[in-house]
Amino acid sequence: MNLLGVELNNKEAVLCLMSSEHGLFNVKECRTRGIELRKGETAEGVQGFQFQFKKFLEDYKVETVVIKTRPSKGKFSGSANSFKMEAAIQLIDGITVEMISSTEIKETMKKNPLEYTMKDLELRQFQEHAFNAAYCFALKQKYAAKKN
Repeated sequence: MNLLGVELNNKEAVLCLMSSEHGLFNVKECRTRGIELRKGETAEGVQGFQFQFKKFLEDYKVETVVIKTRPSKGKFSGSANSFKMEAAIQLIDGITVEMISSTEIKETMKKNPLEYTMKDLELRQFQEHAFNAAYCFALKQKYAAKKN
């Protein structure tokens, strides 16, 4: 199964593509590390972002997108653009979109610490949150499959 971990910030969806098969995880090479939302104040800008994102998903045969949630209120709340990007992603037909919270990621990483750095995985440091979202979701799926 191809997974795409996503962290949404003010103007960009930071991406980390990985596959999960038989309990093994593999970070995959891809053509971009992020997709930018240009002109988030216009419908055309949001549609352009959605088109680029959908094309990426089709090209890499991604079945599941895992988005790290952001608070909607308070000091660390997500921007309006990040919520527009989230909605645009969720409205893409034919994919499953899952949300994972920072708390869930922290708990999972505490129970299943990584033995590798982002550099070892050939990822940039800014992709760490996107990777953690995909990795934790994949672990959750792995353990759910073992219970059944």
